[in-house]
Amino acid sequence: MYLDPGFGGMLIQIVVAIIAVSGAILFSLRKKIRAMFYSKGKVDTGANQIAQNTDVIDDDVIDTLSEDK
Repeated sequence: MYLDPGFGGMLIQIVVAIIAVSGAILFSLRKKIRAMFYSKGKVDTGANQIAQNTDVIDDDVIDTLSEDK
């Protein structure tokens, strides 16, 4: 069986493409993958934390605006 030199380059290119596509898929799904390992009973903590942070920011803005007058 004869394999010409271009075939080796094509195999290397296929392997590199598979690695690149796998990395892109893992990168785009990283939040879901982390959630599988670290969520243990925690549900939607990001939204709760954002809501708490905006309450603090609103209070600070109101205090700052009332002090200026």
